[in-house]
Amino acid sequence: MRALVVDDSPAMRKLLAAHLVDRGYEVRTTDSGERALEHHMRQPFDLLLVDWTLPGMSGLDLCRAIRASPRANDPVILVITGRNQPADLHAVLDAGATDYVAKPVDPDVLATRLLIAARQADAAHKRREGEEALVSAEEAFRLLVEAAPDAILVLRDGRVAYGNPRFVRFLGYDSASQLEGRSLRELLHPDDPVSILDPHDGPAAPVEATFLKRDGSTVSGEAITVRSAFGRHPALLAIIRDVSERRDMHARLLLADRMANVGTLAASVAHELNNPLAYVLSNLRLSREELDEATEMDAERLALIKMQLDEAGHGARRMRDILREMMTFASGEEKPDTLIDVNELVSSCINMCGNELRHRARVETSFGECAPVRMDPSKAGQVFLNILINAAQAMDETRASTNVVCVHTESSGGFTRVQIRDTGRGIEADDLERIFEAFFTTRSEEGSGLGLSIAQNIVQLAGGTIDVESGVDEGTTITVSLPAASGVKTQVSKPVPSQRVTSSTHSACVLVVDDEELVGRSIRRALRTHDVQVVTRGRDAIRLLCASPPPNFDIVFCDLMMPEVSGMDVFAAVSDASPEMAERFVFMTGGAFTPRARRFLEALPHPCMEKPFDLALVRTLAVDAAARRRD
Repeated sequence: MRALVVDDSPAMRKLLAAHLVDRGYEVRTTDSGERALEHHMRQPFDLLLVDWTLPGMSGLDLCRAIRASPRANDPVILVITGRNQPADLHAVLDAGATDYVAKPVDPDVLATRLLIAARQADAAHKRREGEEALVSAEEAFRLLVEAAPDAILVLRDGRVAYGNPRFVRFLGYDSASQLEGRSLRELLHPDDPVSILDPHDGPAAPVEATFLKRDGSTVSGEAITVRSAFGRHPALLAIIRDVSERRDMHARLLLADRMANVGTLAASVAHELNNPLAYVLSNLRLSREELDEATEMDAERLALIKMQLDEAGHGARRMRDILREMMTFASGEEKPDTLIDVNELVSSCINMCGNELRHRARVETSFGECAPVRMDPSKAGQVFLNILINAAQAMDETRASTNVVCVHTESSGGFTRVQIRDTGRGIEADDLERIFEAFFTTRSEEGSGLGLSIAQNIVQLAGGTIDVESGVDEGTTITVSLPAASGVKTQVSKPVPSQRVTSSTHSACVLVVDDEELVGRSIRRALRTHDVQVVTRGRDAIRLLCASPPPNFDIVFCDLMMPEVSGMDVFAAVSDASPEMAERFVFMTGGAFTPRARRFLEALPHPCMEKPFDLALVRTLAVDAAARRRD
């Protein structure tokens, strides 16, 4: 610590300085009160030993000047004096000195007084350090509060005592002074009681409150409140997080994920629409041709026309249903919660992504008696579409004949459960812990990483849970449990129809391979002057085209995307068994929506017809193929 000796006697200055140095002080001496005050104001001392009688400014005047200065730092001051009357002691203390030492100075008394002074100086030094640390901490805290991203409000007796800049912006004001003194009742929405921000005992759990902005609009905030002190008075401290932005972001993420899934499904939907559209247009065209050529309308021809028009109507209705489901799912509007038949909803979701599934796996359903749930239908559909699409994309499309997606529903214990199990590649243990994280994905080339995160959020907001079990090469099982609607009778929905297709084989010079039977039938009618055979399964086409001896088809119209065995698989098998027959392939597609299909078409020199196709082109290709055989 630092000490200053002020005495006009050189001998006394030397004696006092020696005692202080022995006690570890950093000592400075002077013979003048004026210079002593100057030294102390420039760099305050912890201890001053001051002679009462000095030339010019006396020792007591020096004490008064030091105590009067805000920069004096409150040192310990010992006055050295030859006076020893009670009135003298009072004068010393009144001047602001801490104590005094009488002359002649007794070394033992001086040592004792210096020991006491040292302790006092040390305590004062520590107090000053504490005060400086407190001031520094308060300044750091003030800066932190001022820069905090959350709104901070201090209430005293129900009125605003302080609001940080974020709180001022939160309510749309220009400065904190516009809010100070305002009652909390004025700032809260009338539907929210003032007590909503009262923590009672200890910190309150987060609550959501609606505040009134300066312009009369509302803003939602999640507040945590605690009783504290502000300016040494009891106060209520509230930290408020703006959840309006979070809600908007959540809504945007929901819409973004929904639109991402719409993009994923768009090609599948195009395929599903283009297939029926192909036979709708073909049958309508053929019906017009029949009517144009008919001179007499016999019963057989009239029956044929009616059948063709019935099939056209079937295709149109199918397109209408697909579009309705697509529009329901794609809508970004918030809908009120309604009672949902879970079996019906899951069936609709399976139909929506049916084309994505049927080219990768077989779907098996087991629908039990399920109590309805109360949710937004589009959000509930988003949950199951996300899970079904993930299941489809987790499976190798080259193993479509052995891949399985099993969907099971049931109700028990007050919950309705939907279990979706796939036989895909599974999820590694490290990744399993992160699959509900936003933007985390195990697919390197596709996927937003939002699907399961948003699905979990939707399910949890509905009061349900979503659980995942998975193992590498063992597949994945996802179970969604939703609270059953109370007081509503359990319902049973019809199961999803089997996705298997039937086959029909006829000998012909033209072979049509398409899993849509009505597409094949419309081509056969268009080519009724030719021999046309139609098969609806890829494996039947392989068996027919790779037979020994090989058949002599002039042209093969082959659908690109088919379940279990695709047109690509058929072409590969025929290319190995009969390269000459493979040259006669013409592919048909309603949309190449898998990476493999897109790469296949890009590398293929063969012609490809986009559905719905022109019947004139089909006839031209058949005539040209027959002509090449004759040549």
